[in-house]
Amino acid sequence: MAFSCQSRKEPIAQLQEQLRRDSVLLSEIQQKYPDNIRSNFSWCDSMLQYLPEEQIDECFPVLNLAHAYLSQFDDMLPVMQHDLSYTRQQLVNLKNDIDTHFVNDSLAAIYLADETAVADTLHNRILYFQDRLSSQDKELKTLRKTISKATSR
Repeated sequence: MAFSCQSRKEPIAQLQEQLRRDSVLLSEIQQKYPDNIRSNFSWCDSMLQYLPEEQIDECFPVLNLAHAYLSQFDDMLPVMQHDLSYTRQQLVNLKNDIDTHFVNDSLAAIYLADETAVADTLHNRILYFQDRLSSQDKELKTLRKTISKATSR
């Protein structure tokens, strides 16, 4: 059984490390993008009134998409933070249960598979937001430059 316990601890440690990295990445995303996106969104939105009418319609897809991803992120952030915390605690509990032989090897494998699925889903969700918010940040910066040029004439 000692070999089995040890073999279960390694994937737990790997998942704990994945959750640690995901937590850091989520914090970086949270610090880097939402405020910049909001600021550039507000600036672009406030400047629409100075654009020629034919250019205004070209701005809406960028603004709408940025707003949608930012709203989605704002809605999902507390869920992701909760899932990170909860999954970390579940892994600590599982490791303790294995150490104390509270769960047998087959039950530990089932619990580990469940926590792996949750951690992988969370990881992919964080990567999704990193990609989308990064793209929207760039799009809004480009739109801001375009609007600046159009309104400075």
